[in-house]
Amino acid sequence: MNNFFNELNNLKEFKKSSEQIKILERKKPITAESFFRKLNKLPFSIYGNVSQENTNADIKELLKEVIPEKIQYDPFYGYWLEDMSEVCKLFCSFKGEDNISFWLGSKRGCTRYHVDMVPYRLLVTYDGQGTEILPDEAANRNAFINGKSNEEIVKYNSAHWFIDQWDVAIFRGGEKGILHRTPDSASNESSSVLMRLDGSSFFKEIEEVNKNNSI
Repeated sequence: MNNFFNELNNLKEFKKSSEQIKILERKKPITAESFFRKLNKLPFSIYGNVSQENTNADIKELLKEVIPEKIQYDPFYGYWLEDMSEVCKLFCSFKGEDNISFWLGSKRGCTRYHVDMVPYRLLVTYDGQGTEILPDEAANRNAFINGKSNEEIVKYNSAHWFIDQWDVAIFRGGEKGILHRTPDSASNESSSVLMRLDGSSFFKEIEEVNKNNSI
C-alpha cells in the first residue's frame, strides 16, 4: 500500500495543472473477479461521510447493514475495505478536509454526457465497465450546453475511452470539466460497483437543494 499511498499523494500536483482529469493506473487483484461475482447480484446504494481518522471503521459501519454477512466473511472483503479506506484518506488529504462524502453503489444512471458541478470528484470502478470519457477535441460543447443528445455532442466516436477497473480517477469539475458519462453496459444492471468521493459538504448541499425545491 505504501507505493499506492505515495502515488496518490502526487495527485496533489493535479491542482496546479490545467488538466481536466488525472488517472492513477492500478492492477485489478486476481481474486477480485470471483468476489464481485457474488456481490453484484445485490443492487445497493450506500452513502455517508467518512473521516480521515477512522476511514476503515466508518466505511465498515456504512456497509454492515447492506452487504450480506456471508460476503463480509470473505477474505477479500477486508482487502477491499482497506483499499477504499486508503483512497478515502488520500482524497481527504488532496481536498485538505478531515472528512469526505462517500458513495458506493451498483446502479449508475448518468448516461448523458455531463460535467460534475463540484470542484473535484474521485471515482473508482471496482467492477463493471468504467466511466466513459469524451475529450474536448471530440466534443461539441455548444451541443452539450444547449441540452442536445449524446449523438449531437459527440463529434468523433473513435476518440472516447473508458476508465479501467480499479484505476483511481480525479475529475476537475465546473464549466471546464471534462465530459463523461455512465457507459450503457453499466446503466441498467447491477453488475457494476462504483465508489464516488466528493467534498465533505456534498450531501448536505444536496439536502438543502431538495429542501428548497420542495417548498
